[in-house]
Amino acid sequence: MAEMRTLENEYLIVEVNDAGAELSRVYDKKKEREVLWNADAKYWGRHAPILFPFVGKLNGGVYRYDGAEYAMGAHGFARDSEFECVELSAAAVTHRLVSTEATKKNYPFDFELLVTHRIVENHISVEWTVRNTGVKTLYYSIGGHPAFNVDSVMGCRLVFEGMDSLSCTGIDLPTGTADAEHPVTLALPDQVYTVNEHTFDADTMVFDEGQVKKVSLEEADGTRRVTLICPDARHVGIWSPVQKHAPFICLEPWLGRCDNKGFTGELKDKYGEQSLEAGEIFRTAYKIVVEE
Repeated sequence: MAEMRTLENEYLIVEVNDAGAELSRVYDKKKEREVLWNADAKYWGRHAPILFPFVGKLNGGVYRYDGAEYAMGAHGFARDSEFECVELSAAAVTHRLVSTEATKKNYPFDFELLVTHRIVENHISVEWTVRNTGVKTLYYSIGGHPAFNVDSVMGCRLVFEGMDSLSCTGIDLPTGTADAEHPVTLALPDQVYTVNEHTFDADTMVFDEGQVKKVSLEEADGTRRVTLICPDARHVGIWSPVQKHAPFICLEPWLGRCDNKGFTGELKDKYGEQSLEAGEIFRTAYKIVVEE
C-alpha cells in the first residue's frame, strides 16, 4: 500500500507519495507557507506528477513502433503507478518503477526508472535515472509537472534571467498537440513576462530547443516564490487552468514533449524523443529553490 515519505530540515518539510513517486507537499518553515499546490480537484487534482514514458498527448492518442500501433493516454503511466520505495533518509527518498508484462502491453520496452527527491537547505533536487534493461533501443520522454501556489495568477511574473525574448509554441486545442508551425515571440521587458487573461489561451506555453534553463515565479508585487533550475531540459512548459482562476502555476522541465500537430510517423521520429541503447543509463536532475 502506498505511503507518504517525509523529508525535513531546518528550512523545509517535503512529502513524497509512493503513488506516482509524486512530490506532494513542500512547506516553507521559515515563512510558514505551503509552497506546492494542494491538489484540490476543483481545479486540478495533482501536485507534481512525473511524466513518463511520454510527456503530453499523442496525436490521436496513439503511437507507432515496429509496425504496430499502441494507445497511450496523456503523460504516460508513471504518474498513476505505485513505485517501490528503495531508500529513505531524513534528507532523501528514492523510488523505483520497472517494466512488467502489464506495462509492455501498451509500451513494449524493458526499463527501470529511479526517482530521487533530495533536500539541501532550501533546495529540492528531483533526480531521474532511466535504465534500458532490455535488448532493443528504448524510446521515451520524461518530465516534471510541479504546481506552485500563488495569491493570484493574474499579474504573476515569470522571470527569465538574461533573456529579452523567447520563442513560444502553443497547443492546438482540438488535438492537444503542439502547433509548432506557428510559434510566437514573447518580448521580455526587464527579463519578465507578466501573466494576463490571454496567457493560457493556447493551454500551455511551450519553450523548445533548450531555450529555458531557469525561470522564477513571482507574485504581482515582485515577491519571489520559487525558482526552477533545469540545465538539461530540452523543453519547458508553463501552465495554469486560468479559465478556472486556479491559484497556482506549473513550471515544467521536460525531455521530450507532445506530438507536433498532424504527426503520424514512427516513435523514433517523434520530435524530442529520447533513446537509450541496451544496457545504457541516463541520469538528469532539476532543482526547485524555495526563495528566502
